Amino acid sequence: MGDIVAIDAGNFETKFYDGKRFIRFPSVIGYDWRERNLQDKPKQFDFDWEYDGQRGFAGTLALTESDCAESRKGESKAHPDAQLRVLLALHQFSSETENRIIVGQPIKTHKPAEKEAIKRMLIGRHELKVNGERRVIIVRRCEVAAEGVSSGLLIPGGGTVRVIDIGSGTVNFGTLIDRSFNDRGSFTLVTGLETLKTPDRVAFARQIALKALAGGWKAEDAVYLCGGGAESLLKPLRVYFPTAQVIEGDPVYANVKAFYLIAGKVFANG
Repeated sequence: MGDIVAIDAGNFETKFYDGKRFIRFPSVIGYDWRERNLQDKPKQFDFDWEYDGQRGFAGTLALTESDCAESRKGESKAHPDAQLRVLLALHQFSSETENRIIVGQPIKTHKPAEKEAIKRMLIGRHELKVNGERRVIIVRRCEVAAEGVSSGLLIPGGGTVRVIDIGSGTVNFGTLIDRSFNDRGSFTLVTGLETLKTPDRVAFARQIALKALAGGWKAEDAVYLCGGGAESLLKPLRVYFPTAQVIEGDPVYANVKAFYLIAGKVFANG
């Protein structure tokens, strides 16, 4: 049946977790491949890739060698860049040809049509070449979890739990009530740390907090932060949510850790 793997194909970094290893690499991709005159031995996250008739650089190699390197951002992961991020992670870090995977989608677009689009682009047989190594990757099953709110499952106990997942392209606001997802208290802000024109953490925290309060959250709620901006925005967010805290462990990996927890249940029977 293959490995069970959780992948958060984020706009800034792609995170991988197989129950044993947490790995992350830059999500940036360049489609402007060229023959290089000078080539060192590839570093861990240097990816010279070839897939489906296209070729380019990704990861740290794209940052140093691509003139047109970029990371596609937005409220959906149903696009070719996210597909390539997932396949690169499987090529480099999964020891199996066949995999059962769970990936993420922002709350705002966590809808049946979007989830089916993600499944269609990932399930099946893929042939990918990275740094000269050609591998066949078979995705047997794929499920799509909601980003941010799923991390609330890492919080023990019941009651109302609020989660703010602060990413590079989106901020996800999630609510769980007695460990069940609550739609009314969950939504997405379609901006993030990498899309701000003015990287003012205090101003951004204010925007996040006002969005949450307008959505029915209360200042006294149990609020937990995860994502790449969790630690840097904790202090300014405590102005609005005094008991806010960062999810225990590395908040960058909270989503994939929760996804893997969910995968263990949904893939229990194969």
